[in-house]
Amino acid sequence: MSAVGRWRRFLVPAAAAALLAWAGAAVGQMQPAPRPATPLSPEIQRQRELERDSAVNLSLAKKSIQDDAFYNAKVALNVWKSSAVDAGNFDQKVYDELRKQLYDKSLRDNLRCIELSIAHRDFQDANQCLRIYRLHATEVGTFDPKRYDDLRERVNSIRKKDR
Repeated sequence: MSAVGRWRRFLVPAAAAALLAWAGAAVGQMQPAPRPATPLSPEIQRQRELERDSAVNLSLAKKSIQDDAFYNAKVALNVWKSSAVDAGNFDQKVYDELRKQLYDKSLRDNLRCIELSIAHRDFQDANQCLRIYRLHATEVGTFDPKRYDDLRERVNSIRKKDR
């Protein structure tokens, strides 16, 4: 190997290392120095905690409405409402929409319960689901007396046939 070849083997990696070091130093000089963190006042810290809790509770309420039974979801919704009021970011429109979703799901579940109970000729369960259906439909203003009377006749027909 010639003398030039030996130098090239040494110089190329050394030049590359020097270039990288120079580029790194230039980038380091371009970045502003980090400012020291200023401590937040206790009021600001508390407000951030309340807002974070509100956001977490809203997420939990949405998931609970999808996955859980009525009363568990209603509790989750009320916990969110309370934490949002405390945080000062309560939105009545969001609450009304979630409440509507909760009651709509309950009405669907109770209608399904009534149908299954009638199919299994279980008067007690059908009657209980019918009562809950009426209560929740009345609560959200969707109660239809004709539909209720039809369902009640079907439920009562179980008892009449079993006599």
